Amino acid sequence: MKTYYLAIILSISSSILANNAKYCGYDEVMQQIESSNPGIKQSTDYIFELARLHASQNKLHDIVYKIPTVFHIVYNNDAQNLPDYVIESQIDVLNANFRRMNQNANETREEFIPFAADVEIEFVLAEEDPNGQPTNGITHTYTSESGFPYISVWDIFTGNITLDNVKSSSTGGIDAWDTSRYLNIWVCNIEDSFLGQVLGFAYPPTNVNEVLENVDLDTIPEWPTEGFNQDQNLQGVVLHYPVVGANNPQNGDDGISDNNMGLACVHEVGHYLGLRHIWGDPIGGSGCSVDDGISDTPNQNAASQFTCNYNLNSCTDSPINYPDMVENYMDYSNDACMNMFTINQSIIMRSILELARPGLIEGQENENNCTINGDVNADNIINVQDVIIAVNIVLGTFYYTECADINEDGMVNIQDVILIVNYILE
Repeated sequence: MKTYYLAIILSISSSILANNAKYCGYDEVMQQIESSNPGIKQSTDYIFELARLHASQNKLHDIVYKIPTVFHIVYNNDAQNLPDYVIESQIDVLNANFRRMNQNANETREEFIPFAADVEIEFVLAEEDPNGQPTNGITHTYTSESGFPYISVWDIFTGNITLDNVKSSSTGGIDAWDTSRYLNIWVCNIEDSFLGQVLGFAYPPTNVNEVLENVDLDTIPEWPTEGFNQDQNLQGVVLHYPVVGANNPQNGDDGISDNNMGLACVHEVGHYLGLRHIWGDPIGGSGCSVDDGISDTPNQNAASQFTCNYNLNSCTDSPINYPDMVENYMDYSNDACMNMFTINQSIIMRSILELARPGLIEGQENENNCTINGDVNADNIINVQDVIIAVNIVLGTFYYTECADINEDGMVNIQDVILIVNYILE
């Protein structure tokens, strides 16, 4: 019966998305594996809730985490075998957008500027492979497969995700490097399927038992933990080769416009770090009736479908009726439109990293990145942005950081805000 319902859902999705090729595969993947492995949605929801609680009880935020990353280029022809400089460009794009140093950051609308966040997560190409040998963090693997379909019709009956084949050498791809130590990003030709063209997809963390070992909370929500236990070798991101990087010579291969800035990867890494789509991913019905679990993203009925329409206001918010946040990386917007994560999205991603993917940041807990007291966002300038962040720390909506503790009394309060303001006025 579940297979029958899934077929209906996928059929509806196909008809809706056939006219718009650009979208990510998160929704359908989650529906598909839930149908064959009941419990995965329960697991991801539980981890998300634990991350929110962890964030509320652990305010320290003076570490810029660096995630070792490996790109696996799996190619069938020269066009698919992207040169290393494209991968280096993609790393630059990830870092610029996660650190809010993207060139279009100044295009965030005024009403959303107070919510825009420097996530303080950076990505570095791995310098050592799992065997301890030097590497540039990029692998190139020839495959006899012309491409890898996203979800095939047969997957509906088997519960598989065909695109996962790229993650194993036995099925024409390449095995993951230890997913507890590296962010694995596979780049391949994702073939058109009956659902249209997918540009990428990523699994959120599902390792509930490991999270429970790492969590240190006064209260833990009751939730069954016997559910889905996904093969951790499948964890990571998969990208369609034309959308990688901001300088990709093959960008036109997919016939899709406005996706040439490398932001599909930013979106998918957001999923990898636990974020949902900004409209909450309802299965049928209105997105206004569900939520993405993030308090500072306005409620939204559905994906904005790449229009970048600043006039969209699909749900009524209270007490302030904000428009749809189409510039958020977790919407479906064209690359030039997207320019921000929110403070609470940042909090969730960092908490997911600390709880569900701690091996990626092992040994980084004691680093101190504060070089100038008052430079709260670590951009080497003390300005009104630092005042805004300091105020949010006082209000409890952002993490404590030593850089905001100007008078070095071990806390951030209104006195520190006044000192930062006085410094700017001087």
